[in-house]
Amino acid sequence: MQFGVFSDVHDNLGNLRALLKSFEEHSVDTLLFLGDFCSPIPARLMNDYPGTIHCVFGNGDGDRFAIQKLSLSGQSSLVLHGEHAELELGERKIALTHYPLYGQALARTGDYAAVFYGHTHQQSAQRFGNCLLLNPGDILGLNSAPSYALYDATENDAVIHSLGGE
Repeated sequence: MQFGVFSDVHDNLGNLRALLKSFEEHSVDTLLFLGDFCSPIPARLMNDYPGTIHCVFGNGDGDRFAIQKLSLSGQSSLVLHGEHAELELGERKIALTHYPLYGQALARTGDYAAVFYGHTHQQSAQRFGNCLLLNPGDILGLNSAPSYALYDATENDAVIHSLGGE
């Protein structure tokens, strides 16, 4: 079972559209977003995704009320979890956070198969025991090509991809 993992959109709507289109074309039903929509506009785009997008907030999410209101309207794709999420996906216990310090602390507990975080805009993957700790990079493309990850829950492993290239 595969899940899409991405972070730090920072209102880059062109990259976000390309990402969501790619996930949809590859039939990725469940996405994990690690924060920093920035404005509610990316949330509006994400809201129309034909699957589920589990989201945590980042430090750059200015109008959380508008984003929450959007997620509560009718048939939203967005599932907002606040600052941190614990999920059971593909028979794996997974944690989401925006911040690397919290991500490392969660990974070191041994309670999770995988912990995903963002914030730094830099790709990173490491293991703490059996726990995968991963930062997929960013969709903004701040310091390098925009990137995301595909997480394979069966293998408890992930591959980071550049947006627009495999």
